[in-house]
Amino acid sequence: MIFTDRIHAGQILAQRLRNFNKDLNAAIVVSIPRGGVLVGAQIAKIFKLPIFLLVIKKLGAPNNSELAIGATASFGKPVLDRWLIANLDVPSDYIKQEVLNKRREAKAREKFLGIKIEPKKFEGKTIIVVDDGLATGQTAKMAAKILKQLGSGKLILAVPCASSAVIEETRKDYNEVICPQIRDDFAAVGQFYRDFRPVEDEEVKQLLSSQLTTDH
Repeated sequence: MIFTDRIHAGQILAQRLRNFNKDLNAAIVVSIPRGGVLVGAQIAKIFKLPIFLLVIKKLGAPNNSELAIGATASFGKPVLDRWLIANLDVPSDYIKQEVLNKRREAKAREKFLGIKIEPKKFEGKTIIVVDDGLATGQTAKMAAKILKQLGSGKLILAVPCASSAVIEETRKDYNEVICPQIRDDFAAVGQFYRDFRPVEDEEVKQLLSSQLTTDH
C-alpha cells in the first residue's frame, strides 16, 4: 500500500483503530511533530478526540544526523540505542552535547507552537500515539517513556509504516500497535507516500489553532 499523503494515512489508521478498538470515546491523540500531526489530526477528527503534541527530537549520530542513536524530549531522561552507540563507538561527550542541543531545539519548538505539558490531562487515559512512520523507533520509545512518566493508561501506537524489526522492538513499550504497512525491505518512511513533502512548524501551528484541536 502506498499512501497518497499523510491525510490519507491518518484515514487508513482511523479505519484500523475502529476495527480493533471499540471503546475510544475517552482516548486522546498524541502526535509527534511535524509529520505526525497531519496524520493524528485525521484520527482526532474522525473519532472526535482531543489532540496534543509531544515534541521529541532524534539524537543524530556523528557525521550522520539522519541516523538516530536515540531520542529526547525537552525534559526527562533520553532514550539511547546502546547497541548502535557501542557499534559506532560514539563518545559520551558527543552524546551529552547532542542531548543538550536537541533539548534546546525541543523547548524552542514547544514555545513556538504554544505547547504546555499538563500531566493531569494524560493521567489514566488511553493514549493513541501517532507519527507518520517509524524509521528507527527511537521517537516512539521516547514517547512511551514520557507518557508513562505522566501516568498514562493504555498506550496505543498508530503509525502507517515501519520495518518488521522496529515494530517488534516497539511492541515492548505499547499495549497495542496498529501499523498497516510492515515491511522487511523498509528503507525510509517516504517510500510509502506519493506526497511526502516537508511539514513546517507554521503549518502545524495553523492546524493546532483549528477546530480539530479543541479540547473536549
